[in-house]
Amino acid sequence: MSNIMETKMKNKIIKTLGILLIIPFVAMLIIAQESQPSNPQKTDPLKIDISLAKTKFTEAKCNTCHAFSEYSIEAKNKSPNNKAPDLSKIEIKYDRDFLTKYLHKEEQINDKKHPVAFKGTDEDLNVILGLILLHQSPENPEKKNGEQK
Repeated sequence: MSNIMETKMKNKIIKTLGILLIIPFVAMLIIAQESQPSNPQKTDPLKIDISLAKTKFTEAKCNTCHAFSEYSIEAKNKSPNNKAPDLSKIEIKYDRDFLTKYLHKEEQINDKKHPVAFKGTDEDLNVILGLILLHQSPENPEKKNGEQK
């Protein structure tokens, strides 16, 4: 009988030690995950601050060439030679990573690099791309590698 009691006692001790060891490990995982810096490339474009994005768009002088009529932003360049599209009227064919590279003149669209390299911060570019990607239809999720799915 005392042998059975010893075994039960050992099992309780093992379970208790196991729980005591697991709790700090789980807590460390939770803390590590919460302390991860947010990746601006993965920001949900539906959760952006539109007012801030419009400000960043104009501060970066994107409206020198591009209009964004949906947000009442007019292009400053009214010349008929201005080929920059109104960003409210284009179909989004590229994912965030491709557009980032394109605006840094590292990728091409129709065999052409963007005429002006983006000079702002990555955070500012992410906010602006969030505004542009708001026009992505739900049935047409972000594309991969600059190509349509």
